[in-house]
Amino acid sequence: MRPYKRWFYLVMGLVAAFIAVSSIVQAINEGSWGPIVSVAWLPAVIVASRPGVGRRCLRGRSGRLG
Repeated sequence: MRPYKRWFYLVMGLVAAFIAVSSIVQAINEGSWGPIVSVAWLPAVIVASRPGVGRRCLRGRSGRLG
């Protein structure tokens, strides 16, 4: 694994952990599920932003499917 990928995964993991803990603390303080629901989209963004995710789904240059 290249160093920049390692740093990318580390930073994204730390950001996700910080946001998750912050939203849980805020939800406990407010006594509602609102803060947790408002960041529920974050895991999908993290998965979609991984390097190389979009390249696996592209078809070849031949123009034919399958």
